[in-house]
Formats: sequence, structure tokens, C-alpha cells
Amino acid sequence: MKIKKFIAGTMPAALAQIKSELGDDAVILSSETIDGQLHLTVAVDEAEDFDFAADETIKKIDTKAFFDETSLRDALDYHGVLELVQYHILSACREVNRKYGRADDMFVMRNALEKTFKFKSLLDNMTPVKMFMGTPGSGKSTAIAKIATQAKLKGIKTSIISTDNIRAGANKQLESFAAILDVDFIFYKEARELFRYIKNHVEEYGCVLIDTPGINPFIKSELDKVAPFVDSLKCDKILTFDAGRNVYEAVEAAEIFSELGATGLLPTRLDLTRRIGSILSIADCCNMALSGASVSASIAKGMAEMNAASLAKLILS
Repeated sequence: MKIKKFIAGTMPAALAQIKSELGDDAVILSSETIDGQLHLTVAVDEAEDFDFAADETIKKIDTKAFFDETSLRDALDYHGVLELVQYHILSACREVNRKYGRADDMFVMRNALEKTFKFKSLLDNMTPVKMFMGTPGSGKSTAIAKIATQAKLKGIKTSIISTDNIRAGANKQLESFAAILDVDFIFYKEARELFRYIKNHVEEYGCVLIDTPGINPFIKSELDKVAPFVDSLKCDKILTFDAGRNVYEAVEAAEIFSELGATGLLPTRLDLTRRIGSILSIADCCNMALSGASVSASIAKGMAEMNAASLAKLILS
């Protein structure tokens, strides 16, 4: 059915216009006068005739399973995912449904997340050097200790480097962790010193974890404290952030860290967070790879790799 609106000064003029455009079968659904003008809503059936030759047959086509995205949309709404990011995820969900003919939520969401997001292991030996940045209290030092513990358990030779000359306590904490794990700990105040050390010693290690000062990304002078270290090395640069932060504030801050050089995302305190809209929104808006998550206070077991399956469970549970 085709529906169209017409505006005319009089009814005869309107009927002539309707007949000219839609033909004699058009039906007036409603009419009202507004400011002396006649407004009509008109409908006409769009019939289509088919003529088959004697040798033509109708072929049966297998249709995809019916896909209702309502529950997926409700889940993304619950988590507070930004509308644009929801659009990207749901578009991928529809594509998965068309491709595989599957409509079950977990299958569709898992495959859609694989298409929408990037995932990268924290212990990827192709890029052994990892630099961590974030706001004060975002959990960088603890996350580094957890990753170093996992590396140690896997037999990967590890070095922890601090560039934080603002909080002496953070260095003491990392140095204590390093001593317990029996891994090297080094502190560098200058970016050029860090560059020289990495250049000369990186091949000795399978994992090098670099801590940077916690900064307020909205203050340029604080960004300047980290920028020299970021610019000095080509390595994985990972943003740590509290997963429970307001999604709009989290994305705004993450965009600045992305401009600074962050390409990976490591959410912390995930065990204390019920809604993960900020994680999905940052990863999509800032094009950051999901690089694991801090899931408990345990140093030995508190860091988990993140993949499409685990992320889908978090969204739909």
C-alpha cells in the first residue's frame, strides 16, 4: 500500500490532483482543514501482476530464522551503551543472523562482538612491551602486578619499569611486588633513559610492563608529564580505567588518552560493576583493543583475558 499526503485549496482541486497521481483506486483515509488549506491523507494498493511462461516454475527459497533483536537492544540499554555503539553492535547482530540463519541471542551477540571489536592478549609475545596509562586510582599498579604474576606463572621473563616520579608510594608498591615475584624492577625519570634501556635490553624479556603517572586528562600540564614517555617508544599502550565510571565521562577522557597514544583498553574493578556500557562505548568510539580485565582483588587470579564469548556473557547475563 502506498500512502501520500495532499494539500489543496478546495476538494475538487484535491480530487483532481489525487486522480492524476494515484488513479481512480485511491482512497481518502483522513482530511482536515488547516489555515484554510485542505489536508488529505490518501492510500492506494500497489498491486503487481505476474505472468509466467509455460516452462517457468516457482522456486522454493529457504528463509533465515526469524530474528527479534528486542532482547539484545534491552540488554545494551541496561548496560548504558551509547546509542551510536548500540547501532554498530545491532547492525553486526543482524548481519550474523543473515549469514548463519541463527537467532539465539548468545550465538548472535558473540559473533557480532567478534566483528565489532578487537581483542588482544596481555601476554602477546609479538609485542612484549606494554605501557600503561590512566587517571589516578584507576588501578594501573595493581593491574601491572597481576599481569606480572601471570607472566611469572607461565615462565615468561618479566621486567617492571616505573616512570612515576609523582607518587613515591606507587613505586614502593610495585618494587615490593617485583621483589615477591623475583622480577626486575627499574625506575626511570627521563624518557630518553627509558628508550635506551628498552633498545638495549628488550630482547632479554618476554614481557616488559611500564607504569606511568596517573594524570587528569583534562589538564594539559598533566598530559605533558606522560607524553614524552609515550612518544619515546613503539609499543602497546594500554588505558586502564575504572569500569564503573559514567559512560559519557569515561568516553570523553578515553578520547584524550587515545589521542595521547592509547590503543588498548584494560577495565579494572569489573567485579564491582554491573553495567559495562563504558567498556563497550570506549572500545568502539576510540577504536581500542580490549586487552583483558581486572576481575577480582586477587593478585594471582585477578586478571582475565577478554574475548567475544566472555563479553557476550557479561552483556546478556
